[in-house]
Amino acid sequence: MATTAQAATFPRTRFKARAIPRYTIRDRLLFVVALLTFGVAVFYMAGGLLIRAYPALFPGETVPFIGKVLSPLPGPVGVDQPGASSVFNKRVNLLILGLDKRPGDRFEDAYRTDTIMVATIDPVSKEASLLSFPRDLYITYDLPDGQWSGRINQSYLEGFQREGTIAAGAKQLAHDLEFNFGITIDHWMVMDFLGVEGIIDSIGGIDIDIPEELAVYNWWYSDEGGRPPEYVTFYPGEQHLIGYYAVAFGRSRESSQGDLDRVKRQQLVVEAALTKVFSLSLLNDPIGLYNAYKDTVKHDVAAGEMPGLARLLQASRGNLQTYSIADPVDGNPTVYGFETAGGAAVLGWDPENVTYWLNKAFPKTSYSGAAVEIQDGFGEPMEDRDEALGRYLRFAKGVPVVYIGPERTTQATTTITLFREGRRELAVDIAGWMGIPTAAIITKNPPDESYPDVLIAIGQDFILPDK
Repeated sequence: MATTAQAATFPRTRFKARAIPRYTIRDRLLFVVALLTFGVAVFYMAGGLLIRAYPALFPGETVPFIGKVLSPLPGPVGVDQPGASSVFNKRVNLLILGLDKRPGDRFEDAYRTDTIMVATIDPVSKEASLLSFPRDLYITYDLPDGQWSGRINQSYLEGFQREGTIAAGAKQLAHDLEFNFGITIDHWMVMDFLGVEGIIDSIGGIDIDIPEELAVYNWWYSDEGGRPPEYVTFYPGEQHLIGYYAVAFGRSRESSQGDLDRVKRQQLVVEAALTKVFSLSLLNDPIGLYNAYKDTVKHDVAAGEMPGLARLLQASRGNLQTYSIADPVDGNPTVYGFETAGGAAVLGWDPENVTYWLNKAFPKTSYSGAAVEIQDGFGEPMEDRDEALGRYLRFAKGVPVVYIGPERTTQATTTITLFREGRRELAVDIAGWMGIPTAAIITKNPPDESYPDVLIAIGQDFILPDK
């Protein structure tokens, strides 16, 4: 919210209040997400998880929440734990995997994962997100016989080879996501590209606005349809793609950024597919949709877990935010290429940037839509204390909106003023991060709607919190 009103205590000017930028990728259609990205039907069905996750419809039930703080680097990095006692933070996280399955291979064989996404939904705020992971991301595998490091797309294979089952592979990757990033996975689903092709064809194909020309060489992934290798060129602009070419477009790495570009194309496929799904009103028959496609995926969700699904999806109104954990933050790269001692080309990652994307994809519900303003009363200009604190709140702690207000009269101590009681949890959290006693939080009524939810006035005792 903009802070434009003048007030004797908290002066504001329109030209001085500037927001710490928001780096959302784009709002789109819904937590059906997984659906078309490698498993349309099952994610509809997986919404039945919300029997235990949506207290408003099914009171008395709980679901594991995301989050724990893991050890600082050089160990794994994680997101801050959102209040364990708060029902508003009990979200559902679904791991979606697309297998690198080649012609002649069986589904039940060992593969690396070409696609790794986590779909998450907060059943109270009705907000949903999709977070993508590039296959070359360098992580630590936490295995029964020890730990070692490699590409994230190898994690599934490690579990599969140990026990010989798809479930073991999915569970190993789910475990490694929690170990490295603090993401708790509730359920998983695995799909190959033939399944994706069939599902997209079943809805009549999809329409994608292709951003730039893409030439895909020697494209093939299936011997069951008798197709020879093909050379395919996708031209910029609106294109209608049947399932076979939608998979070719989403799977190809034939571009300057390789797998990072592929992640973006897969998200375009998801968004286009979701648009089509909603235009066809497929939510009207989720059970029929599940029955039609349940054999195209492997998953750990029982068919009986469907009650409440359609109501929740419809209430979500198709709102989905898509993110890639590899995207830059504030112009700073999140991933960087390097070669391991064994000669493998992998992607290292910046822990602070990764924490930012985790906070974006798995926000604390009590922060949703909140605005914080910072005013500098330290008394020494040009030190950028307010900017540094703003970046800390936005990028390290996931506060949605942070404004930098005008400088104020010098004051000895840093203060926190709460203008809206509904944001008390945020004010308490900020106080904790800054080492300010909760009892010192000042509570006031906002003189008008231009005031932020929480105002931080930097004093001469200010110390920037550790990241």
